Amino acid sequence: MNQTITSRNKWLGRALLLTASISLAACGSSSPTATAAAPAQTAVQAQTLARKAPSRLRDAEGRAKIASFATYYRVPDTATLNTLGKKDFNIVQPDITKDQMNALQNISYAAVYLAIGELGNNNTYFEGGVAKTGQAIYEAHKNDSPKWFVGVNGNFGAYILNLTNPAVRAFVTQQADVLLNRGFDGLFLDTADDAEFFKNADEAGATSQPYAEGAVSLDAGRPDYPTMRRAYIDTIKALRAQSGQTLLIQNGGFDLLLDRQNAGEGTQGYLDAVMHEVAITKSNKPSPTADDAVWPFQPQNYETWEQFYARGTDPVQVAKDRAYRANRDALALEYFRGGGVVFQQDFGHPDNFTVQCASYLYARDLRAREQKDGWIAAYSDAAFNRVYDYVDTSPQVRAAPGCADYDKVTAPDFDTTFSPPSLNAGVGRTATATLAIAAINGYTGKVNLSLGDLPSGITATLSQTQVTPGSQTRVTLNLTVAASAAARTVIIPLRARSQGQSMRYDLRLTLWKTNGESVFVANAGLGKVVAYDNSAALTASSAPARSLPTSSVPQAWAVAVDTLGNQYVAANTAAGQITKYPSFSLNSAAGTPLIPNLSYPTGLAIDAQDKLWVVQSGSTPAGDPVTVPHVGRYDPVSGAETLGFDVDRSLGLGFPVNLALDGQTVWLTTNFGLLLKYDVSAAPTLNAVYTFHGKLNDLGGGGLFAKNGALWLSGKNAGVSRVVVVSTADLPAANGPFSVNADSAVTKTITTGLYDPAGLALDGSGNLWVINKTGAAGVAGTNTADPGSLLRFPAASLPGTSPAPDLTLNLGSRYPVGLAVGKP
Repeated sequence: MNQTITSRNKWLGRALLLTASISLAACGSSSPTATAAAPAQTAVQAQTLARKAPSRLRDAEGRAKIASFATYYRVPDTATLNTLGKKDFNIVQPDITKDQMNALQNISYAAVYLAIGELGNNNTYFEGGVAKTGQAIYEAHKNDSPKWFVGVNGNFGAYILNLTNPAVRAFVTQQADVLLNRGFDGLFLDTADDAEFFKNADEAGATSQPYAEGAVSLDAGRPDYPTMRRAYIDTIKALRAQSGQTLLIQNGGFDLLLDRQNAGEGTQGYLDAVMHEVAITKSNKPSPTADDAVWPFQPQNYETWEQFYARGTDPVQVAKDRAYRANRDALALEYFRGGGVVFQQDFGHPDNFTVQCASYLYARDLRAREQKDGWIAAYSDAAFNRVYDYVDTSPQVRAAPGCADYDKVTAPDFDTTFSPPSLNAGVGRTATATLAIAAINGYTGKVNLSLGDLPSGITATLSQTQVTPGSQTRVTLNLTVAASAAARTVIIPLRARSQGQSMRYDLRLTLWKTNGESVFVANAGLGKVVAYDNSAALTASSAPARSLPTSSVPQAWAVAVDTLGNQYVAANTAAGQITKYPSFSLNSAAGTPLIPNLSYPTGLAIDAQDKLWVVQSGSTPAGDPVTVPHVGRYDPVSGAETLGFDVDRSLGLGFPVNLALDGQTVWLTTNFGLLLKYDVSAAPTLNAVYTFHGKLNDLGGGGLFAKNGALWLSGKNAGVSRVVVVSTADLPAANGPFSVNADSAVTKTITTGLYDPAGLALDGSGNLWVINKTGAAGVAGTNTADPGSLLRFPAASLPGTSPAPDLTLNLGSRYPVGLAVGKP
């Protein structure tokens, strides 16, 4: 059960990662701008500020706050992210996205990889706020005095850092700053045991001579081992001073650990956990040329250390290696007994039961002997590309060598998941999340729910405070954000208690604050919707404030915004649907399918009661008939249709494309260039059909908007792009289902800046916004990639004879179509 709070074989995994071009740099390329480099003496001064403290992964009574962990060195897909999210602690590489990190942090810690002893030549680092490759850093400092580099680890194309140099320690702490500024909970400090290279070198000869150990080489004139050992400790001490309450996990480097072995000043008091890597099991690459994309995922390539020793042919070497590993085990155990948490990281494969049993049983028996929790075992492939769990016991498992005493059983438990995994809300708005609580392995107990201390400006309620988990148990979390709240990201803490155990689940809420209205563009060409905030302040170089990922909505054709800031997006496909996105949620892509199985939906509108109206055109974008066109009114919560009518194509009306609402009147445009008027005060009735032969004879690809007794229509007339304004009061008398020319009701024509116009709308200040599906070259056919644009015609210009836009914003691709303006 998750119990979290607020927020030499080992080298093989690193080699595989580098071979696969997975960045293990101190910061990935997507990181924000780094803070300025600290002066060289800062890291030295910081050592005096570091304070020893008990592990932050234990509570005041010494109990471990976590019971599981995973190490994963790829950017996770959705399935892997969900698996990682069920662990209490995750060690990840820097290239995960902010949303992925936040998803992990809802119920677990996310610690990020940082190598403190080496500089990877192809990795990305920050110096003075500028991103640079490791090779560029090396070239800039290779001749510095004191020296920055004292050797090379040829296994990974890395330069060994001289941590006795204060400037180098400052460089390392700067990389930590960059990572922590991204919001990670902790740092996983790798290459701490590079100090052992210097120990081996001292035993082999004087520091005045170069030293080689396989692909590792150390320079002549390097510091000796005692000096480097102290430098590694001082670096970790500086990281503690620099990072405050951040979780620090040291990978290996056991000779650095204990105070008693380091003149009273080891790293143990500055750490929260130590990783004991390849403690019980190991991997074996079958041959130097074996495919690194294949062999780590084959069960025969893993064994226990005891199996390895049994195959040994050199008793002296076996005895030496046993002694080395026994020393590591003893130091890790001493640290554990002193209050530390140990991550026992082994390698294996789900089909190799012997390896799993050895790893699991070692940790189980150690905890039993010590009568203490916090020694936590996990295993993965040698490249950290898979997330594995220990198999449950079974006769088949127990029949494997070494597994007779294996007793791992997934205990009855419950699983808690937020949907969406993180929330967005505007100040002065409300937001809702659903908490799904599911029973696992026959769990039958009750779960009590409560909220912790809420951030200022936030109030929250739960629909239930006690539940018995089942397959469909749902609890609603309702949040209200004060209008005075500041824009920021906050944590909403929820606590679940059951059978004496207490688990905390954090929901991250991002608060947005905007001025005025936002403009939403549905881009069919890119398959997404973007939002531009603060419409009055937009410029030609403005970037979207929020955006769905490209291709997230196939043929994103229309968008509408209700008074609560929810956005509705139509996918114009044969099995189209309407997806609902809560206020400010486009960045998280946390949409909910609302209305499925629609036939090429093309038009959306919101009425005065916040009901959603949808046009199903019933035809492909090319105009090929598919089914009967239909217009419906839908409940915005359930998606149920509450009123609807078909458009009778037998009357020669064509296929409906866009709609606008004016009280009890529904206006539709069709691909035949017609404007249809329906009265929906009772049974929907077709009241009139209009054409604009001399003003706007092509409405099929245009847009429609209604406000204050006027209709705004975009399209073309004799191939010329234009927007016309129609006075509904001046429309001629209807002639039943037969069309009537209504050119006389057109009060204004706008052509400046228009190229194949589509969606259009007026904002609260009276400004007119129009979408161009392409540019001038696109209309002329001389550039089929000419991108579309967003235009703003200022309200003051609209009464004039030739309104012109005061803003043209390039939208980056052809075929933006839908437009909505509103308060998000």
